[in-house]
Amino acid sequence: MEKFSEYNTYTVDDFVQDDEFRNWIMRPDNFSDSYWNEYLRVYPEKAGLIKIARQIVDALLFEEREIKSSEYQGALNNLKKYLDKKSGKKHLVGQFSFWLGRIAVILIVPLLLAVSLLYFENSGSQAPQMVRYIVPNGQKSKVVLADGSSVWLNSGSTLSYSADKKNSRKVFLSGEAFFDVVKDRKHPFLVETGNYTVKVYGTQFNVYDCKKTQESEVILKEGSVSILINNQEKLKLQPGQRFYMNEKKKYTITRVNPDLYLSWKDNVLRINKERLQDLIIRMERWYGVNIRVENFEQVKDLRYTLTIKTESLREMLELIRIVTPFHYEINGENLTLKYY
Repeated sequence: MEKFSEYNTYTVDDFVQDDEFRNWIMRPDNFSDSYWNEYLRVYPEKAGLIKIARQIVDALLFEEREIKSSEYQGALNNLKKYLDKKSGKKHLVGQFSFWLGRIAVILIVPLLLAVSLLYFENSGSQAPQMVRYIVPNGQKSKVVLADGSSVWLNSGSTLSYSADKKNSRKVFLSGEAFFDVVKDRKHPFLVETGNYTVKVYGTQFNVYDCKKTQESEVILKEGSVSILINNQEKLKLQPGQRFYMNEKKKYTITRVNPDLYLSWKDNVLRINKERLQDLIIRMERWYGVNIRVENFEQVKDLRYTLTIKTESLREMLELIRIVTPFHYEINGENLTLKYY
């Protein structure tokens, strides 16, 4: 069915990150129950993935408190038996011993900045293991890779790489991350996105790849990087340059102030003459909310300049509405705006 088509290729971590799925788990209602029950009826083969994803989302919702193993061990054992039973399937999400420890940590620390998932696909022989870091919306995390390179992950982002040391300098990114790469002339560092590959030997740069708008960019702070499109080296960036690719896969290179784009990793969000439609995406990631503007087409080109440090969502809205009046309503993780 067409209304379910976007979920056909979803993996466990795709479901965990999906706003509609998370809302169903966190705040179920008649509509969401009906939708997801119908989905499972149409695609019963997805029941295993849904069950695992639900376990993970539920674990992230626990209140912060010390939990005895007896409180969750039974559920974990049942989940392990389920995965063991499915171990002969081609698309197994596994290495459950890793999750046993990780889920216990999640139960005790609900504000965990990143959920690490170690998995493999079983197709008769064990393939190289992959390490995956998933950062929930509204959170940030720092990862130090095996070669000493550091990666700051913005909210709603996913970073994956092989556990094999031979391939440790090749990562896959969905979302936004700032990289501080250790120099190694013999072994280039590769960042793969859905549209291109960034090739470096040692430098500092930011990559943003947005599934929602199909837009992507690379901001170079220092050193140099190459952009490979269709596995061909197309161009090189110099410090202070921005590579931007739009939804039509057309790209431009402009000179910018990198600090305006990189401040997020220091918990400061700087907005400089950005359109409302772009500001909404950044605010959703910053606060971990879903924003809807009722009269969006009439106001999408409004431009804003502001800096956010410790302001709450409500404080930020009150400041913005002084300049451009609007009515807003906050309902859990959902924010609705209506401009006057």
